[in-house]
Amino acid sequence: MPDLRSVVLACVTPEDAARVTAEAARPGDRDHTVRQDGCRVTITYSDKRYPYDIASWAFEAGHASDAEAANTIARL
Repeated sequence: MPDLRSVVLACVTPEDAARVTAEAARPGDRDHTVRQDGCRVTITYSDKRYPYDIASWAFEAGHASDAEAANTIARL
């Protein structure tokens, strides 16, 4: 079983978090998951590229601020 870790990405609004969650979902993949709680998206991963890509995309799409995306990436 892979070593799973979690990191949180704070989004601008709950609607932005929902969009990030929908875009990042990988049905059937137990090693890379996303879960929304209000404005926050909890990303569980075994490969650091998964949350990195989510945080980068969320910033570029305007769903998360630069500071929040950078904070998520820094915790990887």
